[in-house]
Amino acid sequence: MSSESSLRPGRRAWAVDTSDRLVLGLFSIFALITAIHPVVRAFYHFEVNYKEGWMVYNAVAVTRHLPLYATKYGWTTVDYPALSFYIMAYLSHFSHDYLLTGRLVSLGSFGICCALVGIIVRKLTGHFAPAIFGAAFCAALFFTAAPQYMGLDDPQMLAEVFFLSGLLLYISKPPTLQRIALIVFLFVLGGNIKHNLLDLPLAVFIDQWLSSRQKALQFLFFSAVFVTCSIVVSIKAAGPFFVQNMLSVRPYSLLGALGDFAYYYYLIVVPFVAALIWAFKERKNTPSRVISIFFFASLFTGMFFSGGTGISINVYFGNFFAISIIMGMFLCAAWRVPATFVKYKFLGRHSPPLILFASLLLTFVLSGYSNIWTQVAELADKQRRFDAEVSFVKDQPGPAICESLLRCYDAGKPYVYDPYSATRLVDLKKLSSAQLVGEIETSQYGAIQLHRTLPSLERPNERFPNDVLDAIGHYYNLASQDQDCAIYVPKTSR
Repeated sequence: MSSESSLRPGRRAWAVDTSDRLVLGLFSIFALITAIHPVVRAFYHFEVNYKEGWMVYNAVAVTRHLPLYATKYGWTTVDYPALSFYIMAYLSHFSHDYLLTGRLVSLGSFGICCALVGIIVRKLTGHFAPAIFGAAFCAALFFTAAPQYMGLDDPQMLAEVFFLSGLLLYISKPPTLQRIALIVFLFVLGGNIKHNLLDLPLAVFIDQWLSSRQKALQFLFFSAVFVTCSIVVSIKAAGPFFVQNMLSVRPYSLLGALGDFAYYYYLIVVPFVAALIWAFKERKNTPSRVISIFFFASLFTGMFFSGGTGISINVYFGNFFAISIIMGMFLCAAWRVPATFVKYKFLGRHSPPLILFASLLLTFVLSGYSNIWTQVAELADKQRRFDAEVSFVKDQPGPAICESLLRCYDAGKPYVYDPYSATRLVDLKKLSSAQLVGEIETSQYGAIQLHRTLPSLERPNERFPNDVLDAIGHYYNLASQDQDCAIYVPKTSR
């Protein structure tokens, strides 16, 4: 890979003036505004995403020295690598709050990712203004297109720090043997936090293959060595069925993948199309080729993984980072050759960033999060309802089943059932729901919490097999109901 200095020859010089600074400042302020609600929300304790309670229970298991991968198929399954749970368990010793620790790590990691995007743009362009724009665009893109996912207790942003660091190392200097080893080590370290982030390793490998077959083979060699070592360590530290859990199958729908892509991208079509055009044009330009490959690799891997059940917008986060890097480089190209816009009076030097700003502003408005202060004001009420529901579950004797795992955790209930993973394994005929149905028939659970009442749940359901829902309806009564919570208790207890 060419170093930064090799990118500079032939580059047309330009200077940033006051109006440029105002445009960059405006965009940066907008990015900060979009972050207000997710950041404030992170300090409340109600569930934002199903995965949060699951993350907390698994971090607690690490603290208690329980194996994460003790069984091949079980009612509680861990299909993420172990490292993030060990990190959260360790850091929670200082905060004494597993949920808050995970959320703060996620937010801090995302801030580092945006900074890395800016540094990568700076390395590739040699200018600070596009770097600032790329970093600000990264923050605004995520907080407007995926506000529900930002600030969650989820390991992906932490993993992305290591992947983007590997990319930065790759573009900074020509890859020597030692540098390739370090890049691969960073990628594997990130993969031990979130294992399906394949886009950047794939992009770097392809770029190396196009430049030097020898270096590409070195990349594969170090990958094989480090991945093998990490698998051995994970099995020794966290349980014998690590590989089987990582390779667990999800029901898949190609139509669902295409539908998700359209749903997630229609609001950001302007930057996506701009990035698509740039990536296609730069695919043969050696200095920036790896970014072009990263864009297409992250797009296609995201589309592939999005067909699995239980998958959300986070499968496209690699593509969002690629788009952010490209937007910084796009701005550099547009400002370096202002003559392109001179013949169009309605287009000026600031039209590219302002058009992108307007597109994300529209996304922010349509997302439903633009009324920031109303959204923030509602957080306290959500917390009161959540606390009341937790208190009700806590008052019921014995274990409980919760569709919202965080409610069961806060109620002090043991972790006995993971609704999503268990239902997936039942659908795949790896588990039988007969045992659970029998336990419900004999009222072994003091409470069963669902997100909606039984009549309003769609079937087949992603969280509960049909026979389990039928058993709940037959042997349990609705005892408490809120807008996103329905709690059932045994009929014999009322």
